[in-house]
Amino acid sequence: MRDRRTALLAVASLALVASACHGFEPTVKRSMSSDLRCPEEKIQVKARSGGIYQAEGCGKSATYECSWPEGGKRQCIRSGVPAEKRLPGTDWDRP
Repeated sequence: MRDRRTALLAVASLALVASACHGFEPTVKRSMSSDLRCPEEKIQVKARSGGIYQAEGCGKSATYECSWPEGGKRQCIRSGVPAEKRLPGTDWDRP
């Protein structure tokens, strides 16, 4: 029984590590797809240094700055576009 638990823990750890290898690429694809109306499957993402990602697809290109604030969710903001105004500590838009 203990060997089975150890094997299950090893598989779960491997899955977690494998998903972490993609970094912010899925988030960048979702963001560009929404921002520039390009299907995610047509978007190619290249990681740069310092949380910067370059995305290209549908004849368009965009640069995203990504972060993962402690206790928050992953976010990628397109460079050159003002961030949405939000109420501090919430996900609510400001009027």
